[in-house]
Amino acid sequence: MIHISTDADDTHRKLKRLQDRLREDTHDRLDVAGVFLEGRMVQKIETGLKPPLKAATIRRKGSDVPLFDTGELLSQISHETNGDSVDVGVFGSRAKIARHHEFGAPAAGIPERSFIRSAFRESQRQIRKILSGK
Repeated sequence: MIHISTDADDTHRKLKRLQDRLREDTHDRLDVAGVFLEGRMVQKIETGLKPPLKAATIRRKGSDVPLFDTGELLSQISHETNGDSVDVGVFGSRAKIARHHEFGAPAAGIPERSFIRSAFRESQRQIRKILSGK
């Protein structure tokens, strides 16, 4: 509860503290939402993306799980909180590979295998709850 004082300096200090607490709370909620979405993206890759890989690709890499070879791409899924927003995605050397799968690269024979946009779409309800503090 905030008590409004007739002392302008005192009121200003209290409002500043409230503003700082609100900013911290917003940052914390964005951080939690970022971590949550990271987890959903990893989960989508680990459980297998559609469409399945071609037989030749499976033979070459020794696995039928798209976007998973060494785990390097998974380790580059992260989030960055910037003021009142959060960026979630693949940050690092595997970002280009992630983009090719996320949107498809027809010239390279890579179909769309969304794990970023689809994780976000499927998680909007949970993300809203996190951001609202429920």
